[in-house]
Amino acid sequence: MIPRTASARSALSDGDALDRIATGAVEADAGMRGLAADMTLLTACGMLERLCSEADPASHVTLLRRIGRASQSVGRLAEGHMNALGLVTLYGTVRQQHDHRAAARSGTIFGVWGADGEPPVRILRDEGAGLYLTGCKRFASGLGTVSRAVVTAQTSDGPRLVIADVTDPARADAEAWNTSGMRATASGRYDFEGVQAEPLGVAGDYLREPHFEGGVWRYAAVHVGGLEALAEEVRQAVRAQGDEAGEAQLHRVARLASLAHGSRLFVEDAARQVAAPDAGKDAVAVSLAAREAVEAACQEAIALADRALGTRAFGTGHRVDLVRRDLGLFLRQANLDGKLRSVGQTVCRSVLPVGETWG
Repeated sequence: MIPRTASARSALSDGDALDRIATGAVEADAGMRGLAADMTLLTACGMLERLCSEADPASHVTLLRRIGRASQSVGRLAEGHMNALGLVTLYGTVRQQHDHRAAARSGTIFGVWGADGEPPVRILRDEGAGLYLTGCKRFASGLGTVSRAVVTAQTSDGPRLVIADVTDPARADAEAWNTSGMRATASGRYDFEGVQAEPLGVAGDYLREPHFEGGVWRYAAVHVGGLEALAEEVRQAVRAQGDEAGEAQLHRVARLASLAHGSRLFVEDAARQVAAPDAGKDAVAVSLAAREAVEAACQEAIALADRALGTRAFGTGHRVDLVRRDLGLFLRQANLDGKLRSVGQTVCRSVLPVGETWG
């Protein structure tokens, strides 16, 4: 494990960390290793800290897509870590911001667990500074890697955010995560019965825009990284053919590069608009539209890679097989039709014509 010191951070470059993550991605998918060491690498080189800093939103997109290019599963945990600390910054007290950011700098990995299991997470009792929970979460990404989770607890006034320690292995059920893609995230079930948590903000904060649905640009950035990974695999295969590369293969490389570039620009624009001080419904619509465009680009990229590489794209242990499976699942988010409907409504309500709406 990489020591979590300033000297270690300076000694390990982003490229070295990402290369090591990419090299171990197939083993992680096969369940031969967890993702804790990969997150330690991101902490050691400083990428996680930069991801959670107040920097240019475009730089956040760059970091997320580069992590996603190395591993979609690690990208999912990095995005969750960023989201969790962002919620602490938005709604936490000064003490909470100080304490949790200090923990993150020391290597603690955070996550956001919002999907309820049966029964859903609720507040069992409120003792002021401490809340006691009941219920469980599903799709709890990072079991065994995430130490502190920002969790939604249902109340009569809407979901309330709490922060809980989630390191008890007896409460975690990784076997509940039985999927063909994103297997390394260990996104199983976690039992919160009797768990003590600290309150974060007030009921309803979690759903406030532009930070709720407007934040979808973050995982869209990770998806762009997966698209880039596919494009690079095809580029290397066609490049190796030299002058023997056929016209159709070169066309596929060109199309993949175009899809990656266009997707990146769309997500960068969405990130900038959501981060603007006056961000409103239009910014949220741009972020949702960017997610939709990236999904379509990724689906086309998967088809192009399949055609370009043939049966190699489906070989067990092949990087392309892993990326296509991870992307295929990760692109499936909740209520996609509803998100696209929201975009259409925003566009239709605008007084400006298409082309001027999202300036």
